[in-house]
Amino acid sequence: MKAVLSLPRRTTYADYLAAEQNSERRHEFIDGVIVAMAGGSDEHNAIVAHFTGLFMTRMARGCHGYSSDQRFWIPAKARGRYSDGSIICGKPEHPAHDSQATTNPLVIVEVLSPSSEGDDDGDKRRDFQSLASLRAYVLAAQDTRCVKVYRRNERGEWRDQPDVYRGGEAFELPGLTRAIAVDEIYDSILDTEGRSLLR
Repeated sequence: MKAVLSLPRRTTYADYLAAEQNSERRHEFIDGVIVAMAGGSDEHNAIVAHFTGLFMTRMARGCHGYSSDQRFWIPAKARGRYSDGSIICGKPEHPAHDSQATTNPLVIVEVLSPSSEGDDDGDKRRDFQSLASLRAYVLAAQDTRCVKVYRRNERGEWRDQPDVYRGGEAFELPGLTRAIAVDEIYDSILDTEGRSLLR
C-alpha cells in the first residue's frame, strides 16, 4: 500500500520528487509549492484517450506520443509540469536532477476543464512555450467541438493568437504524418451541439 502524502506548504524539488514517488496522485511543482492535479471528467479522459489513439496512427518516424504520466522540467521557471499528452521526436532529454522528467517536447496537448482552463491557457502555456523544442501547444475544449493550437513560427516566435478549429475542420501538428479532423477527437464523446454522449 502506498504511503499517504503529507504536503508541506513549500519545499525543495528533491523533496517533491520523493513525495511524488510515493503518491497515488500526480502533483506539479510550482514556485516551491506542491500542487495536486485534479482528476478529469469522463469527457476529459475520453478526449485525452482519443488524442492518444490518433497520435499512434500518425506518428512520424523517430517520434513518440507520451501519456499524462510524463513529467516535464521547465528550466526557465524551475517548475515541474505534466500535460494531458505530448509528442517528443528523437531521444527524450532529461535534466540532471530528475531522470524521469524531460525538457524537449515538440507538441503539448491540454484538454480544458473548468478548474484548469485559466492555468492551461495562462501560466502553464507560457511555461511550456519557454521550452526551445516546443512547436505547438494544443488546447481542446471538453464541452464543445473546438481545438485551439498555438504555433511557433519559423523565426522561433510564438504567435499571439491561436489557430481555432471546429467541427468539420482538420489541423496538422509537427511530428505527425497527416492531419487530425476535429470530429475524430469528439465522435462518440460529444454531439455536434457539444452535448455529452457519455451520460
